[in-house]
Amino acid sequence: MESKLLRNTGTLGATRQLVHASCTYHYRTAVPGSQGGTFCVRHPRLPLKVQAAATLERPSTSGKSQFYVRDPAPWPTDVPIQQHDPKKTPFVDLVVAGAGPSGLAVAERVARAGFTVCIIDPNALGVWPNNYGVWVDEFQAMGLDDCLEVIWPKAKVWLNNSNAGEKFLSRPYGRVDRPKLKRKLLERCAASGVTFLTGKVEGVRHGDGSSTVSTAEGVSLQGSLVLDATGHTRKLVQFDKKFDPGYQGAYGIIAEVESHPFEVDTMLFMDWRDEHLASQPDMRERNSKLPTFLYAMPFSKTKIFLEETSLVARPAVGFQDLKDRLEARMKWLGIKVKHIEEEEYCLIPMGGVLPKHPQRVLGIGGTAGMVHPSTGFMVSRMLGVAPTIADAIIDQLSKPADRAADSAVALRPQSETEANNMAAAVWRTAWPVERLRQRAFFCFGMDVLLRLDLQQTREFFTAFFSLSDFHWHGFLSARLSFPQLIGFGLSLFTKSSNQARINLLAMGLPGLLSMLAGLAPTLGQYYKIPDGELGSLSKARAQVKS
Repeated sequence: MESKLLRNTGTLGATRQLVHASCTYHYRTAVPGSQGGTFCVRHPRLPLKVQAAATLERPSTSGKSQFYVRDPAPWPTDVPIQQHDPKKTPFVDLVVAGAGPSGLAVAERVARAGFTVCIIDPNALGVWPNNYGVWVDEFQAMGLDDCLEVIWPKAKVWLNNSNAGEKFLSRPYGRVDRPKLKRKLLERCAASGVTFLTGKVEGVRHGDGSSTVSTAEGVSLQGSLVLDATGHTRKLVQFDKKFDPGYQGAYGIIAEVESHPFEVDTMLFMDWRDEHLASQPDMRERNSKLPTFLYAMPFSKTKIFLEETSLVARPAVGFQDLKDRLEARMKWLGIKVKHIEEEEYCLIPMGGVLPKHPQRVLGIGGTAGMVHPSTGFMVSRMLGVAPTIADAIIDQLSKPADRAADSAVALRPQSETEANNMAAAVWRTAWPVERLRQRAFFCFGMDVLLRLDLQQTREFFTAFFSLSDFHWHGFLSARLSFPQLIGFGLSLFTKSSNQARINLLAMGLPGLLSMLAGLAPTLGQYYKIPDGELGSLSKARAQVKS
């Protein structure tokens, strides 16, 4: 899906020129695969003027976090990536569709293991149009904290209109320096020998143990395995059931303002107040049924990112409605815009069925259904799982390579059965049974959120943010196992008010039944494992027991 880039003249309503740009994910979900994807509207990024804090060289990884801000890096248009010539090299070990973070991360790791990898993308050096917000501890765990351009030592939520509704979260939050992250991943790819083919992926066909990816430009490239990292466009993966997700909708701006009322060292994670709609009864009524919240990142006293977000709805809350709600909120807050630097319209599919798995084409990120169904978060989850999926690909590519070392056969799968088994093994790694159970619980959570009005949503998050850090951190970061999620649910129920408990029981029952139905296949042998692999597993278990 192509997104639209609107160049604004400096006010929320004025639009001059309409052009097209590729985009996939929203900053909280997501990870762009520049083949296409979620709606995302963006203005050209101007340098960040620091007014509230001194620039530091690097976020502190020890001790207590402090407010940190620096200018973002320039976009890495000068990285010497190697262009692929399909006439000279018509076959590679791995073809990756999409040069977003997921595609780059997997490609680099597989190439570093000695395999040939080619990334197909319309513009591998292009701008990633999305803003990414992440919990700092997640990026620190991956050694990516130097790719954060702003860090807020704390976040907060407004749960209702009263002063008691203000709650601070002792978990630092960061804004990703997209150019720096992209440069790091591109440079790693270049150093590992990844090649790049300019083009837009159109389709794939399989035969004789290999896959042939075709582009809109009429170019074809063969590979032993193919990874679809194109985001929510799902260019190559196949679905065998109707895809009917919920949608997270958002309209946001990065703006230079005369002033704003927010503390610069505190990120506003959610603001569920609706006092700004007191003089607009129709809008207030719509908001009471389909609530939206404000998400705000203050960079300085006069520069801020503001976004009106619908957490999840089906169908989605319209962009114009979101824009109108944000304007009403800004007016109430006394925020006067002097200049808009970026403007975003984002629509993120959440939940829904997973792609058919296993299947011949591999998937990661939005393509593989890895968006958190209850929150829309994904970028940290995807970057965290990329090494695991890459290592599974390496293991499978090593099998024909090891066989070839002992004979004169080619370094590639020799039959469709072998290629299918290789792909199936990677899918088992991408979606192990434990992750499937976890996702079923998250989809249950999404089903509950879809049914809540504003007051019920406030009650839900009052209980949610009263949980232990272990539970609410773990839920948002998808770190809890299924048994731990059951504990999370019981704790949430205990923390809820009597009315909220009634709401959870009444509105959660349909989703609970759906979750139990979805869990049933995981109680047996979910994946069919080839006899040869079963023999290897049995032998390995026997060796462990002995």
